[in-house]
Amino acid sequence: MLNDSQKLPLINSLIADNPEYTSILIFSSTKKKLSEIVRGLRSKDYHVEGISSDLGQKEREEMLLRFRSRKTRVLAATDVLSRGIDIKDINLVINFDAPSDAEDYVHRVGRTARADTTGVAITLVNRIDMPKLQRIEKLIGYKVNKEPLPAFIAEIHEKLPDNRPSTRKPERGKFKRRYN
Repeated sequence: MLNDSQKLPLINSLIADNPEYTSILIFSSTKKKLSEIVRGLRSKDYHVEGISSDLGQKEREEMLLRFRSRKTRVLAATDVLSRGIDIKDINLVINFDAPSDAEDYVHRVGRTARADTTGVAITLVNRIDMPKLQRIEKLIGYKVNKEPLPAFIAEIHEKLPDNRPSTRKPERGKFKRRYN
């Protein structure tokens, strides 16, 4: 189980260690967390954008076009993108937090299974998310696979003195498991 300060380092490791994932969609339940995700990932060597209902329709469409054309590798979004938008060939969907509505989980992870393609879906779960995960498992009818944290992520458990999440860079090549 993760704490919030471990989530961005884990996501950074996932992205850095899997260059074959050319289309990554990260879902957040809140606009505030969405902003944190985008800020936390923007300093890296890949293009990341954030999309929410705060943007105008034209801005959202332009972002989606860049994502579809692979100009943007990582798109972080609120649930504004979980339903009704068809984006093909998404390699990786990350739920930064478990959605409150179990059906939203199905829609989020379903972004990887378009047009007979497959992909990986990962949900980062903290203690607060455990009841949500139980509702998801009840809806889908099976237990979600749970993986232990990599050692270098498990070590990141405290925030820095100024209350910012840890920015310790993970060691490359140490992460290959799926975290649902």
